[in-house]
Amino acid sequence: MTVVSSFGSIVPLTPAFVDERGSIQNLVEHECGGVAIIHTKAGSRRSQHHHKSDFHYLYIVSGRVRYRERKVGAETVLDVTLGPGQMVFTPPMVDHWMSFEADTVMISVSKLSRQHDVHEADLVRVPWLDP
Repeated sequence: MTVVSSFGSIVPLTPAFVDERGSIQNLVEHECGGVAIIHTKAGSRRSQHHHKSDFHYLYIVSGRVRYRERKVGAETVLDVTLGPGQMVFTPPMVDHWMSFEADTVMISVSKLSRQHDVHEADLVRVPWLDP
């Protein structure tokens, strides 16, 4: 997949990260943080972590996602279901979990690069929050 700029330059994209849940195609990885399109299969789970300094916006293009979050160390949990046209903001130091009720396409916009090593260095995995 490639993106063509208004001047006709082709911007090469790194290969998508693909696993049994779906795929993540990073669109912007360097100069301005990260922008990715995330395809997730129904019944999958993502996240189960918090970011030390990064934040992200998640815009739902299609599908349905159950999004849960809580401040690190807190007991109170926000539990919402999001659909097309809705967006959620996740600041640093907020545990978050997502489960997908339908095949879902989201756009993620983050402060830091979403290159795998940069992303992994900034997050802390947490146990899955069951309902």
